[in-house]
Amino acid sequence: MTPGLRYLACLRLSADSDGSTSIDWQRGVIRHHVSSPHLSGVLVAEAEDTDVSGSMSPFKRPKLGRWLTSRADEFDVIIAAKMDRLTRRSMHFNELLEWAQEHGKYIVCVEEGFDLSTPQGKMMARMTAVFAEAEWDTIQARILNGVQSRLENRSWLTGAPPTGYSIKAVEGGKRKVLEIDQDFHPYVEEIFRRVREGQSTHRIARDFNSRGVLTWGDHLRKVKGEEVKGTQWQSTIINKFIRSSWVPGIYTYKGEAILDDDGEIVILPEKPLATVDEWMDLVDRIKPTPKAEGAESRTGGKSLLSGIARCGECNSPVTSLMGSGHTRKDRTKVPGHRYYRCSNKFKGGACSTGLYVRADALDTWVDKEVLGSVGTWDMYERAGVGPSQARELQSAKARLENLEAKYIAGEYDGEGQEESYHRMHKSLSAKVALLDKQEAERANPAIKSTGKKYGEVWKSKDQEDRREFLRAYGVKLWAWDKGTEEGERGMVMDLGDIKTMANELALSRPGSKKGGMTRMVISYNVPEEYRWKALAFAKE
Repeated sequence: MTPGLRYLACLRLSADSDGSTSIDWQRGVIRHHVSSPHLSGVLVAEAEDTDVSGSMSPFKRPKLGRWLTSRADEFDVIIAAKMDRLTRRSMHFNELLEWAQEHGKYIVCVEEGFDLSTPQGKMMARMTAVFAEAEWDTIQARILNGVQSRLENRSWLTGAPPTGYSIKAVEGGKRKVLEIDQDFHPYVEEIFRRVREGQSTHRIARDFNSRGVLTWGDHLRKVKGEEVKGTQWQSTIINKFIRSSWVPGIYTYKGEAILDDDGEIVILPEKPLATVDEWMDLVDRIKPTPKAEGAESRTGGKSLLSGIARCGECNSPVTSLMGSGHTRKDRTKVPGHRYYRCSNKFKGGACSTGLYVRADALDTWVDKEVLGSVGTWDMYERAGVGPSQARELQSAKARLENLEAKYIAGEYDGEGQEESYHRMHKSLSAKVALLDKQEAERANPAIKSTGKKYGEVWKSKDQEDRREFLRAYGVKLWAWDKGTEEGERGMVMDLGDIKTMANELALSRPGSKKGGMTRMVISYNVPEEYRWKALAFAKE
């Protein structure tokens, strides 16, 4: 090769430790070769890609890809210690070889000693690329076999245990398994219970902090005899824990749930913190309730009807504010009251009358009517369906189609590869069927009894949790400054999804005629036209 050429070093270390060589070793081999007397080359740069699989195209690698696509005029030769540091895919190697020919570049693989300036050298390089690809397939099969072995005996390999679990050595210390951490478990059960009761994770976090409950990280430090950091509970910590697939003990690999030969989800712990159905129900319960259009967030936990009450005149959400109160002549301070007001009127909108009403007047009426209407009913709720699996389903179908296409093309004709293909095909097919079933259940969730009365649940909640209860069921309320009797406010409340489930279950209000209800609307001190107006607003 011509002396004095500019060399670009290609360094790669795979995420898979098997078959990989250290970056330092690769760098030493390349520098020794470039500085040899017969070449006297110039090493212009190093394209070092770590944690990058050999199956990735060189053009898509983070570092090397940029040199190939936008800095090709800065080097003459691509040099790697071994061919598999460039790629393990023969298709990708051929692609790189064609690119080098078009751009007048050379490719050097030191260990193999290729001379790609001759037809014989190019042929040998292509043959070596095929062998490198076969070696990569062997590595992947070894990894899959390791995963399979782990599934068969439910072993835990390494790392800190997931939240709520401890690591137990079995079989004389030869194997480790996950079991429930009994010291921390009471707090896990309390979180689950309070979430099922409709309490917000903000409230649970505040309560845990006031009681000095250790977070999971501090709990592990205490178990190890280390000093705790005093980390505070936050709603995000609780939400992340609940959403974790480790709650039902689902074993995942690279972020995807692993299925057994029967297409069932693999549960790693013998006894998980919750069943899959219980977990999906909990995940559904912590989903944020959509914020009403135009509603302001500054009302915080002070207002029961924030995001629920609306101006009966213009259908705009109400905001709440605290009155400043006043001082009597004897200088005693009279505290102010909280008010609901029309956000449209307050912001200078077109609402002609607006709403300005004492908050406790509306709050008390809602409390009375909820207990007096559905309070004695058995409480039902929609079964939890968990997060959407649509994206994962689409990905699984694409992978299955790609696998089948490769099989038809003869890419699994090698020794032992057909068995590997059938195992992967069975697993992917089962995964697609399972995800299809889950998405079908999401489209039509079942309704189940809670074993409690609506009134019983309502009374057990504080104001913050009552508001979330109303929002979760889609309850709406409209209010007017002047009702049928001008000295009194007028109010209409639509009980939302409570009456929807009543229809589906063929329930009826106590004392009413049997049969479904078209709508459950409660009103106070309003003319009929106000009721119709509220119904029209509800359909918008």
